[in-house]
Amino acid sequence: MGSDDKEVEVDMAPHVRLYKDGTVFRQNTLPLLPASPEPGEDGVASKDITLDADRGLWARVFLPSSPSASDLTHKKLPVILYFHGGGFIFGSPDWSGSHMFCAGVAKRSESIIVSASYRLAPEHRLPAAFEDGFSALKWLHSQSLHQSEGKHELMDSWLVSADFSRCFIGGGSAGATIAYHLGKTAFNTPYSAASWTPMCITGLVLVHPGFVRGSRTQEELDCYQDKHMNWNMVEVCSKIILPRGSGMDNSYLNPLPIASSPGSPFTLPKSLVLLAENDALRFYILECVEALKHAGCDIDTVMQHGVGHVFFIDQPDSLQARHMLHTIADFINEDHKIL
Repeated sequence: MGSDDKEVEVDMAPHVRLYKDGTVFRQNTLPLLPASPEPGEDGVASKDITLDADRGLWARVFLPSSPSASDLTHKKLPVILYFHGGGFIFGSPDWSGSHMFCAGVAKRSESIIVSASYRLAPEHRLPAAFEDGFSALKWLHSQSLHQSEGKHELMDSWLVSADFSRCFIGGGSAGATIAYHLGKTAFNTPYSAASWTPMCITGLVLVHPGFVRGSRTQEELDCYQDKHMNWNMVEVCSKIILPRGSGMDNSYLNPLPIASSPGSPFTLPKSLVLLAENDALRFYILECVEALKHAGCDIDTVMQHGVGHVFFIDQPDSLQARHMLHTIADFINEDHKIL
């Protein structure tokens, strides 16, 4: 029987279609780009590595210089563990939007980017993506331990001269939600900043994070919506990414209840939150940011005007996209500028 004859449970065409028999049809709406171990015109090299073969987890590493050992020994570069967007249901590190964005960040900030994959819903509902993100973070920590012990032969060769005192976790949209959860997990009981020595998680970079709640204000309903963010997509998507029986006020998507809980100790690494004026999510993101600040978190917010949710996917060469890259680069390097 062809897939068109099956009974559909959730239809998010052209991205994902979930059938009632549990099978899934998924289609990439953007092209996939191959890794390029030799630097391209942008001066950034990339390669793919395996993180966990049993779970099919891998990462694309971006290096803003030649990967030869002679180049890597002269300058230590900060590291950014990055997670792609896609509503937890599609996307990958080789997705063109993610690849081009990571290459741009690597070049502008002079950072090594480890763009990690994670299992997708509906085959793997939350918290699978968070668990995979945490596995990637632990893998990065293992690289820092090998470096500190001089066991370079156990490391990925492109990370031998990484500056693990400057590690950042970032992501876009759903990937920013993963990055937020990793920061929360890494800095709060039973973990703490000291748990990751000699690696230091210096900050979070959250690009249009997917923070949502079950209810909508009129302001949110009236805001600009497009193919990358609309309330129908959010409603349908939540049905196939959250554990069955859960609503959107689940803490996986809604950080506000925990962040605003009185008397509950809560901290995050210093964070940069990027917002888009025409993103209907921005209203609630700002509400969550204010609660996090009230809880004592150090957060900078930057609003870009005239653009929508993850606009840089369709407009990678726009003035706003270039401004975003410079903003991220300044945040990554703000404590290490040459005066």
